[in-house]
Amino acid sequence: MMNFDYNLLKVLAVILETRNTTTAAERLCTSQPAVSRSLRKIRDLFNDDILVRKGTNMELTPKAEEIKAQLSGIINGIDKLVNVSHSFDPATESRVLRVAINSSIAQWFSAAFTQLLAKEAPCMNLVIEDWTETTPDKIDAGEIAFGINYFPMELPKHLVQKKGGRDDFALACRATHPHGGKRMYLDDISEYAYAVHIIQHWNEKEDHISRLLQPFSVVPRIQLRTTHINTILNLVADSDVLFPCSRHLINQLDKRFSFIEFDDALPKLEGNFGYVYSVKRRNDPLILWVNNTVESLMKSLGIES
Repeated sequence: MMNFDYNLLKVLAVILETRNTTTAAERLCTSQPAVSRSLRKIRDLFNDDILVRKGTNMELTPKAEEIKAQLSGIINGIDKLVNVSHSFDPATESRVLRVAINSSIAQWFSAAFTQLLAKEAPCMNLVIEDWTETTPDKIDAGEIAFGINYFPMELPKHLVQKKGGRDDFALACRATHPHGGKRMYLDDISEYAYAVHIIQHWNEKEDHISRLLQPFSVVPRIQLRTTHINTILNLVADSDVLFPCSRHLINQLDKRFSFIEFDDALPKLEGNFGYVYSVKRRNDPLILWVNNTVESLMKSLGIES
């Protein structure tokens, strides 16, 4: 039993109650394949089928019925032990905190976030990585504690997706761009090419500038689509290509760059930030602290909902 995974206990308890892996997955806010994998481990552990089909119904084996009678008390005891023994103090916490951030947001937010954590949680080891297509699975598995991207995202229901502060956009351009410092009117759109930063789970299917211009029958020429923001910035710095991006990102760019405002008559290109964590860990003191810290930092940077 030294290799026993105690996380299987709650999965087992729900399977014993529901007698259905799909219903159990919904109850546990995870996927049906994940519950099926856990059931295989449970069967190996107890050397018993636990759940068997009888006609059109699923029934518990005699051993499963015996386990069910004892399991509730065991889980309650473990929960009490964990709640008593675990406390969270950011000033002394020494665990590794992994956060995934959309690279466009990370470009201007990561430095401030890192500095704040160094002050408030000096013993914590912070790891910041790009938001990628595997990030949701890593958050669900506990490999990443917290994610920051644009809202709303196309994510599974077992992840919390919390709407954060509002971001608005302008067009980044090179400092000597012929349109730099001017306003972008509808008639000007077709004069230039654009670079789009592809953000996983937000605009990978359709870029927002193309979508917003559809009612005007204007199709912008997208010269570059990429997940690599530095590739976009290098292109913009050496050409007339324009980059629709966060105003906060523009404020962080160096002297090689300027910006162009959208005319008020054009649809507003904007979005909210989204904070993501696992439903299973929504009451974890670390997650609550990170969420509050991120929200407070956003407000200190002038970003309101």
